[in-house]
Amino acid sequence: MNKYILIYLPIVFALFSCKGDLQQQPSKHKVEFLPLEVNHEEIPVGSNVIAIVGVSLFDGLEDSTIHNSTVIVRNGLIDKVGPEDALDVPENADVIKGDGLTLMPGLIDAHFHYDHVKHFPTKFVRNGVTSVRDPGQWIEAFDFERGTGDPLPRLFLTGPHIDSPPPTWPKDSYMVRDKAEVKEAMDYLIGENVSAIKIYHRLPLELIKEVCDIAHAHGLPVTAHLEITDVRQAVLAGLDGVEHVTSLGTALVSRKRAEEFRQGMLANNKARLSGRLEMWKDIDVNGKRADSLIKFFEANQTFLTPTLGPYEYKIEGENKDSIALIAFQNMSGFIGRCAKANVRIAVGSHGPWVPYAEKGWSFQHEMDLLSKTGMDNVEIMKASTIENAKFLKIDHRLGSIEKGKQADLLLIKGDPVTNIKDMYNIERVMLNGIWLDKQ
Repeated sequence: MNKYILIYLPIVFALFSCKGDLQQQPSKHKVEFLPLEVNHEEIPVGSNVIAIVGVSLFDGLEDSTIHNSTVIVRNGLIDKVGPEDALDVPENADVIKGDGLTLMPGLIDAHFHYDHVKHFPTKFVRNGVTSVRDPGQWIEAFDFERGTGDPLPRLFLTGPHIDSPPPTWPKDSYMVRDKAEVKEAMDYLIGENVSAIKIYHRLPLELIKEVCDIAHAHGLPVTAHLEITDVRQAVLAGLDGVEHVTSLGTALVSRKRAEEFRQGMLANNKARLSGRLEMWKDIDVNGKRADSLIKFFEANQTFLTPTLGPYEYKIEGENKDSIALIAFQNMSGFIGRCAKANVRIAVGSHGPWVPYAEKGWSFQHEMDLLSKTGMDNVEIMKASTIENAKFLKIDHRLGSIEKGKQADLLLIKGDPVTNIKDMYNIERVMLNGIWLDKQ
């Protein structure tokens, strides 16, 4: 067990209470940052003692499920974890029998879009996604959901993404044209207590570096949707994460081909829609450029959130686009190679905009797509919990089942380590030590 967990609870509220002041103080050095969900005061804390007995435990740390386990939750926190025959169940505990069930940490979505699809966050949390990061929308966009009183996942928000004109998504962008405007944007976002910074694809390399320097001085992670800028240059400028497999395209083709794509996008944002598919159709995922990029990601320990779901394509009915099909196959093939090479894969659903996912199940659909790339189920489950928690910098309190951590838990019928599709078999969801009502 991490020794810092033992001292976390007495100091966390003090840390959270001074978080705003901490972020306002400039520093030349990277500081420790403890992100706080914007709705933390709106999520009830459980007061009951709950014992989940005789369950198969996937704690987010081990490489397999641990059978005949017991987990005791007290006051919204994980109190005890151990073998069923080694733990005494408190007399006042609400006992849940875990026969045939797997207990695991709540899912953490590293790339969730709300986009004003009403009640979608509530559907998501009922399907097991207990924390989300929305990378690129004004915080006020969630006011409606927060006002409903319905259960919501923990909302870790970046605010609008930082972009340069002309914007692809005007309503979700904060436009900057120079370093002075970058500083103004960052002052605003830091003042809003965002949990990360999201860069969008038109921001030039010099301003990417400026954003990263300011963010890191406040301990904030920075992630980006690139496509125009070479991913290596952006990572060396300071990026902690890269969103979308399509951000990698220009690093996997010739310089001439990359420049053609770049110029097309600079002239017209919509050129990316067909242009990136044309580019990915011709990428050799087993070639030298792919080898080099994978080694680069390994060396820099950069998080990569593929979001394969939005690019999935099937030849069926009126869908006859062979370019889209081959492009998606190459994207999947490259991500499969990344996973086998121990590139840090994060799992992001892309929210409601996933063509082949049933509404509310796009996170599980993404897990399934990752499995089809050849990524091991255990690694997918870790990426969906503890690794995503590390990416969001919340692993000190979420992402694994350990004493002292907050009790965001899932009970699943079956064993997703053996069959990833069992992730759809959600029996119960616990948020902050409280079981959500079944619906």
